[in-house]
Amino acid sequence: MQKLFLFLLLFLPLAAKCGRTAGERGEPVARVYNNYLYRHELAGIFPANISPADSAKLAMNYIDKWIRNQLFLKLAEENLPPAEKNLDKQIADYRASLMIHKYQRHLIGQKLDSMITLREIEEYHDAFGSNFILDRPAIRGVFIKVFSDAPNKERITEMFGYDDDMVQLESYGNRYGVTFYNFSDTWVYADDIVREFPPGSVAAGRLPASTGYLTATDENFYYFLGVFEYKPSKSVMPLSLAAQKIKSIILNRRKMQFLNELEKSVFTEGLNKNAIQYF
Repeated sequence: MQKLFLFLLLFLPLAAKCGRTAGERGEPVARVYNNYLYRHELAGIFPANISPADSAKLAMNYIDKWIRNQLFLKLAEENLPPAEKNLDKQIADYRASLMIHKYQRHLIGQKLDSMITLREIEEYHDAFGSNFILDRPAIRGVFIKVFSDAPNKERITEMFGYDDDMVQLESYGNRYGVTFYNFSDTWVYADDIVREFPPGSVAAGRLPASTGYLTATDENFYYFLGVFEYKPSKSVMPLSLAAQKIKSIILNRRKMQFLNELEKSVFTEGLNKNAIQYF
C-alpha cells in the first residue's frame, strides 16, 4: 500500500507532464470514469506530526473511500428514478439549516452568559434534587495508603472519627501517605475508592452504612478507608455529584431561552424593515 502511494506521489506528476494535462486543478491521484481526485484535495486530511508511514496509510484509505463512493454514485445516477435524483430542494434546505445553525452557534459563543454560580446550582438542586438519583453508593470520608513499615500506622484508626483530630489525620496522610484523599467535605462514588484497595480485599457491600472504617493489607502497603457518611444507590444524589449535570441543564435552558428571544428579535426586525409580506 505504501509503495502504491509513493507511486502516486512520484509517477503521476511525470505522467501528467508527459500525457494528459491536469489543468488548473493540479495533478490527479485517482480517477473513476470522468471524475478525478486531485492531490490538493488530500492536503487537509493529515493531522500534525503524522509519520510518513501513517500518512501513506491515511491517504490510501481516503483514496479508496473516494473511489468506492464515486462508483456507488455512478450506479445511483444510472438507476434511480428521475424524481428521486432531484435533490435540489433537499440540498437547499440542508444548506439553509446548516447556515442558520452555524450562525446561532456563533452568537451563542459570543453573547450567551455561560457563568453559572454555586447559588444557582444549589437552588436548582433544592427544587429538583429528587430528579437526580444515585445509580451506585456514594460516600464522604478519607482514604490513606501507606507503606507497611510506616510509623504509627495503627494510630490511624484512633485519629479517625474525631473532628478535632482530623488535623492530625491529614498531617499524617500528607507526611506518610503514598496515596491520601481527604473527601470529608465532598461526595465520591464508593467504587472509585474501593478500587484503591488490593483486588478482592474489599467488596462494596462491606462499606459501613454510617460512620465507620475499613482496613486491608498486602505485602507492601496498609490501606485505610474512613467513612463519615454513606448514601446507598437509588437515594437522592448529593449536590457535589449532581453539580455538573445541573450546570448542563441550566446552560441548555439558557441556550433555549436565548434562541427563542433571538428568533423573536429577528422576526420583529424583519417586520420593522418591511422585509416580510404574506400573500
